[in-house]
Amino acid sequence: LDAVIQNRKDNVAAKTWSSDNEYAYDFLKTKLDPLHMVELKGYLGALPFYGAAVYLAALAVQQVARDIFPVAYIVSALAVFLPIFALILKGV
Repeated sequence: LDAVIQNRKDNVAAKTWSSDNEYAYDFLKTKLDPLHMVELKGYLGALPFYGAAVYLAALAVQQVARDIFPVAYIVSALAVFLPIFALILKGV
């Protein structure tokens, strides 16, 4: 899949990429990477550390400022999941 993505980037840069090529690329990408792991590869590598930091921050808010914990919980969830959606929408 990496070779297919690199080939697309090179041909788009060279302006030799046609609509037929795009159709074939979309078909192959859908079949070979249905869960968008290529887009998420970097984020998923950092997610355990980033998720732990967000979790500890939410836990601190829960212990120190219980009144705003519902807001902190929603912000924490968005902080973890919005990058996933952004990376998928951005594509490769």
